[in-house]
Amino acid sequence: MKFKPLLGSDLSGHIGGIVASHNTYGPYFRQRVRPVNAKSTAQQAQRAAVALIAKLWSQLDPTVRSAWIAASVVKTSRKGDKVTLTGQAAWMYVNILRQRAGLGLINAPPSGSSTITLTAPVVTLTSATAANIQFAGDSWNAPQGAVAISGGLLTSSGKSYLVPPRAVEIHANPGTVPYSVMLPFAVPINAKVRLQFHATDPAGYQTTYKTVDALNPSFAPPIPALVAITQVRRLSATQALWTFNQPIELGLGGAPGDWTIDTNAALTLLQVSPTEILTTYAADPTGKPYELLNPAAATSPATALGITGTVVG
Repeated sequence: MKFKPLLGSDLSGHIGGIVASHNTYGPYFRQRVRPVNAKSTAQQAQRAAVALIAKLWSQLDPTVRSAWIAASVVKTSRKGDKVTLTGQAAWMYVNILRQRAGLGLINAPPSGSSTITLTAPVVTLTSATAANIQFAGDSWNAPQGAVAISGGLLTSSGKSYLVPPRAVEIHANPGTVPYSVMLPFAVPINAKVRLQFHATDPAGYQTTYKTVDALNPSFAPPIPALVAITQVRRLSATQALWTFNQPIELGLGGAPGDWTIDTNAALTLLQVSPTEILTTYAADPTGKPYELLNPAAATSPATALGITGTVVG
């Protein structure tokens, strides 16, 4: 647990089962939940880029690495704090976004300091799952410049997230003409999505983070398909991750829910995201209970895992 003066007004980290976090309205505490490695397409692309840029650092000429170490590149965090990076951290900070966007890498550190402006773009929802975005003609919005976009679904109060921020896309030189992006979730009528933007310019300088909220005034979410499990993935000898084809509300032991599971005492369930349930067994049953040879043919956890219990969808 780390904190700044004034009685820890800027807390981060965790103690035991309590995590210090923050949102637009300031710091708050929440229960710690062990993250699940969902291996989404965006996660795998980010990890591949990190691994590649880290490897390339070791292949740089020693004089180039020394230049990055001496550059003292400053990064502004999402909270607005300025952090002076080490040489390797600076190299990776400048180039990971560029690698993801398919741009040329910056081998020499940016010289001097430069403030790059990212004007808040105009965001308009065109459906419950799509938005039009129009950027201004800022200096980063040019060939060899790019922007990363993420988004989360806000609660009715707008003070926290109902669906936490997820990657939307990384766009090289988007220009100033409105274009459409698909959201990784549906926005209910009268709800808001919060999009976050972060850009790099042709010289490798990066902007601070900019957030824009957009309201869904009247677009009905798409009609959901039948609730079904699309994947069961083994995480360990006694844990598996169930992924559903749409957000669900889990009910246990007859409790109300979109998906109600009446299980025996050998199985515990934890909903870790709107579409994912983490299962923990008391012991590993025989065979390979967490692996699906034909996921499309599996229609229930009982079928997929060979457990006892009744499944109602």
